[in-house]
Amino acid sequence: MEKTTCIVVGAGPAGSACALSLSRKGIDTILLERGRTPGEKNVSSFVLFMTELKRLIPEWEEDLPVERNVVRTDQAIFTGNDIKMITSYNYDKIDDPITFTAFRRRFDAWFAKKAKDAGAELITGMTVTDLIKDKGRVIGVRVGDEELYADVVVGADGYYSSVGEKAGLITEWDPARCTLGVKEVLDLPPEVINERFQVSDGLGCEMGLWHYNYGKLSFGGTTLYTNTDSVSLGIFARVGELKEKNVKLHDELDKLKQHPFIHNFIEGSTLREYQAHIISHGGRIKPENLYGDGVLLCGEAGGLMDTASGMGVPTCMTSGLMAAETIDLAVKKNDFSAGTLKNYLKFLDTTSMLDMVHESKRYSDSLVGNNAGRANYMADIADSYNNYWNADYMSKDYHPLFLNLYLKAGKFFVPSLIRWIVTPIVKGFSLYKKTVEKIKRKIRSRFYEWKKQYDS
Repeated sequence: MEKTTCIVVGAGPAGSACALSLSRKGIDTILLERGRTPGEKNVSSFVLFMTELKRLIPEWEEDLPVERNVVRTDQAIFTGNDIKMITSYNYDKIDDPITFTAFRRRFDAWFAKKAKDAGAELITGMTVTDLIKDKGRVIGVRVGDEELYADVVVGADGYYSSVGEKAGLITEWDPARCTLGVKEVLDLPPEVINERFQVSDGLGCEMGLWHYNYGKLSFGGTTLYTNTDSVSLGIFARVGELKEKNVKLHDELDKLKQHPFIHNFIEGSTLREYQAHIISHGGRIKPENLYGDGVLLCGEAGGLMDTASGMGVPTCMTSGLMAAETIDLAVKKNDFSAGTLKNYLKFLDTTSMLDMVHESKRYSDSLVGNNAGRANYMADIADSYNNYWNADYMSKDYHPLFLNLYLKAGKFFVPSLIRWIVTPIVKGFSLYKKTVEKIKRKIRSRFYEWKKQYDS
């Protein structure tokens, strides 16, 4: 019976990062992909954050297939026609890029080829239908009528992970813990994109827009960013709320496209492609369920995504690298049991991955348990900005921006015990400042009266 050391299922960012790292360590690795080419099943455009990729492939500039270097970022909050936005230009990153827009079809193929060039055996058009087990331990995979054997199997096969399910590591699919995203890629001439987004050739913009009480949805998110000759527009909402309120997200996307803010950017565009995708928003898999006898989960299959910020590809890469470190240790010990593969958690803990998992869990809990509160939090922030920007300086009503942001929105993030201590201090300091200013005004008034009498 022929056997390899490791089979990685899924040639996405996590799987290719794992296979590349294993191959560089001289560990025999098979990288399985169900598409005819890596990325074929994922037509989506995406925003590529470069930190992990630069570390993994220092020579990335030679042939990395990307669209635009993102130098402008926007964060906006809106409901109805009211929008508050913060814009940042990062021109110091032109020569040292930190973010690109790209297409998964091209990127995944490029990344898997890097793993293949390093020595991994890439097999495409192969769907894993089951796991082969011996006394509960995973010893291989079934692909149709074929059987492939390995010391360890890595599940990097996305949200609906067949490896995770067949290994018993994933036991339920909770719609309350999921987000549905629908996205359109819309063709526009490059010169039109440059003018509307205030960028130039090769440079791009990414916008994150958060909306509350918009239509039937209490809370959701939108992303809009530039490619070379197209823009990508996506909208995201909780699957639980969509089901509960019988909302069709593609209908909400159509409405969003008519919003004056969005319409000004995409007017005259034509549809190139459309995609829908399910994403976990945290709390789906416990860390102790990321490994078993002869099996590991990484990337989206293991829920290793920073769902609070929407970061996916870099965290998937990092988890793939840590899976490779774990397997390297298992090879040296010649032990692929859960007892050894448990070191996966120790390797993850050398990074920010486990902290991110717990933070994503808290984020998910806040959405599942208090979605209305999340919408209220967004409303409070927008209200604070409204009070600040609509200030009537002819009156004595003044709304300090940061003080109001803390008093209105701090309750959603500051632990209650700390908030009970800090809030009276903040209010007391504010009252102290007002009292001091009142005394100063009184002194100034008396001085001017005295000076007027003196001058006369």
